[in-house]
Amino acid sequence: MNNPGGCGKIAAFAPYVVALMPTQTQKSFNLLRWFSALSLLSIGLITSISALLLSQFLSRNILMRDAVVTEEFVQSIAQTDNASRYFEAGHDPGKIKARFEEFFKRVATMPEVVRAIVYGRDGAVIWSDDERFIGHRFLPNAQLEEALAGEIAVRSGRSGKSLKPEHIIDQEIPFFAEIYIPIWDTNRGDVVGVVEVYKVPVTLFKAIERGNRLVWINAGLGGLFLFTTLFWIVRRADRVIHRQQERLVESESMAAVGELASTVAHGIRNPLSSIRSSAEVALEKHELPFYREASSDIVLETDRLENWIRELLAYSKPVSAAPVPMHIDEIIRSTLDSFERDIKKRDVKVEIDLGRSPVVHADEALLRHVVMSLISNAIEAMPNGGLLTVTVRETPQGDAVEVRIQDTGVGIPADKLKEVFKPFYTTKPTGLGVGLSLAKRIIERQGGTITLASRERVGTVVTLKLPSR
Repeated sequence: MNNPGGCGKIAAFAPYVVALMPTQTQKSFNLLRWFSALSLLSIGLITSISALLLSQFLSRNILMRDAVVTEEFVQSIAQTDNASRYFEAGHDPGKIKARFEEFFKRVATMPEVVRAIVYGRDGAVIWSDDERFIGHRFLPNAQLEEALAGEIAVRSGRSGKSLKPEHIIDQEIPFFAEIYIPIWDTNRGDVVGVVEVYKVPVTLFKAIERGNRLVWINAGLGGLFLFTTLFWIVRRADRVIHRQQERLVESESMAAVGELASTVAHGIRNPLSSIRSSAEVALEKHELPFYREASSDIVLETDRLENWIRELLAYSKPVSAAPVPMHIDEIIRSTLDSFERDIKKRDVKVEIDLGRSPVVHADEALLRHVVMSLISNAIEAMPNGGLLTVTVRETPQGDAVEVRIQDTGVGIPADKLKEVFKPFYTTKPTGLGVGLSLAKRIIERQGGTITLASRERVGTVVTLKLPSR
């Protein structure tokens, strides 16, 4: 006669163990998410600003270099023709035009020039290839004032986007460079006028566009590389932090579990020994089937309680593995032999394929405990019989050994699969829920992995991957 109520008393300690485990009341800080958002924003902003400043610097310097070449050309013409005398007093447009015609036509017919305007000292237009502008003042004009002060001034623009009245150009041009060139007197002591030329340096602007495009592409690729590198480093750090946090929580949990395990072991083991001894005596003394069956059940249940206590004590202790080379097939065979009675009782068929007796590096006692726990779970999952398959194979790389323990039992619901390796979680009505959690701790501490796949009413497959070198 079975006694599930008595077995449930030990299982009833599980809620107290969970209560003793430290809980995380504050919402955890998602380092990876915050880093991804803030770093992407920061790197994108810095990259964009840097690319913008660099492209502007590139454009400005290329335009300035072209303006200097133009200035040198105009100044050479002015010095050759002694052009400073053309700016002397007397602003009769007719006389000025006649005097300037020959000199400034040479300026207006320079390569890429679409307009030329000449200003006097007072800022008035004294000559232009477009007579509509002669005699007008286009003020305020910062570039003109800069040129009258003796500095070359340059800016660029696009046709159709007029910022000044003199920007109105009849012909279709995509863009232009506006250059103000100061004209000095004979002794180069004073500025006597300013020559303004509008150029359409197509080749120059295409070079600027290529340069700007290259700047933005390099900035984008550099920012992407920086973000990817930092993201990879932070993700690695985040995983390490999570693992260390889990181990810290696990250590705190083990301290609480250890206290409870010691109390349970001390308070229950002695009465259990007395109960088992009395049951054995009754089993020997009484010949009636009723008493013998009851005594056998008592012995069986006390052994089960003892196993649970040992499992709880084992779980509460730190896992200290001493890996040595060993043949995994010997452990599997001896474990199956120890479950021979249960296998026959539940009408379970066993198929084993141990390959060529591969060698693994592990702690023998701990590995034996894991294999025993997994085979026990598989047998218990098939109360009405089934097939237990144990397969051992070396990985293609030859650096590890895979052990597959498969049953055709009741299986585990899909929504519960993520919970099976958590401490004190169990799908069995009378389990403590430390078997799989302890197995995971043992295998991972020995450099291996453990995975579980299951389907309801189909069965469960547990795969161990152990190092062989």
